[in-house]
Amino acid sequence: MTQPNNLPGPLEGIRVLDFTALLQGPWATQILGDLGADVVKLEKPDGEWMRHWGIFSSRTHGATDAFLAFNRNKRSVEVDLRDPNDHQRVLEPADMADVIVENFRPGVMDRLGLGYESLHKRNPRIIYAASSGYGQTGPYAKRPGQDYIVQALTGAMWLTGRRNDPPFLFGIAVADVFSGMCLALAILAALQHRGRTGEGQRVDIDLLSCMMAMQQQELTVFLNHHGSMDRPEENIGHAGLTGPSGVYRTSDGYLLLSICPAPKLGEALGVTWLAEYDTNEKMFRSRDNLYRRLADHFAEHPTAYWIDRLSPHDIWCSPVQGYEELERDPQVAHKNLIWEVPYGNQSYRTVGSPFTFSGSSVEVRRPTPTLGQDTQAFRQGTIWQARPNVERDCE
Repeated sequence: MTQPNNLPGPLEGIRVLDFTALLQGPWATQILGDLGADVVKLEKPDGEWMRHWGIFSSRTHGATDAFLAFNRNKRSVEVDLRDPNDHQRVLEPADMADVIVENFRPGVMDRLGLGYESLHKRNPRIIYAASSGYGQTGPYAKRPGQDYIVQALTGAMWLTGRRNDPPFLFGIAVADVFSGMCLALAILAALQHRGRTGEGQRVDIDLLSCMMAMQQQELTVFLNHHGSMDRPEENIGHAGLTGPSGVYRTSDGYLLLSICPAPKLGEALGVTWLAEYDTNEKMFRSRDNLYRRLADHFAEHPTAYWIDRLSPHDIWCSPVQGYEELERDPQVAHKNLIWEVPYGNQSYRTVGSPFTFSGSSVEVRRPTPTLGQDTQAFRQGTIWQARPNVERDCE
């Protein structure tokens, strides 16, 4: 990655006590850490669950890649919240924290004496952010909430694939990732509120609500026009796309043709019959037929040929890249989207932050922590120092 530019992060001075595990919560707190917040991750004595499990059972330098992906720019402290001594030690940094983030099932933190009401009495300026599967109340509140379960529950798995295909899971943990972004956004909004009023508050985010919000336009169509979400027969992709959109096989790979007027595509290709599909309604009703008629056409030449042919006409298209192609992509290199992050005495490669600011830096300030590397400072009460003026959010 590029050299640090010595500018402070936009969240410089904000202190975050992080009780989260797995993906959604750690992704949110990593965003805060990337933006300059001081994030102290509290882990159970053998480490949070993601240190022991990850996709593809993949490890780098002995650590799961899943853990490395979501925990840079943090410190790590081992605590046993059921141990009275450790429980008491947690209260001191909680009194000095700006933000507390947890993603236990509803009621767990309350039973531990670390819920919002208890900590708010001690620290009225605290932003207490809780993420869960379905919210703090309701018939599902005590159920296990997990990305794949919520994809199934919210109808999202029916949107992808062809008409007779079974429902598909997304290739990434979309519910976790999107709700983690929502969690970070909600925390920032609560910090803004505190800066204006001096008051802390509780923030609640859940997978169910966020996964439904992710389907904003699709559910709006369904709720107003039941029956309009039928999946296509051909490889068009999303249920709402018109023809001639779709993924087409070329002579050496695949071409993604995105939303574009059929007549405009016809001009670019020299295909006159596309001119008759001159409204969105016609393109939608005939999308399977349009796809079938164009599929043989695109199979005649390599993907690069079609990109060169279509791009001058402002046709929205792209090669369908795998990860190897993505790693070599010139725009990825230009934007420095692959970072090298320290871990112990070594380093690993991962995806960088998507944020850019003109007057602040977003960079690696702390390596991804080894388990418990900051426990001694925590036990000595020196993980944070008390602020001389608690009325100011940060200096």
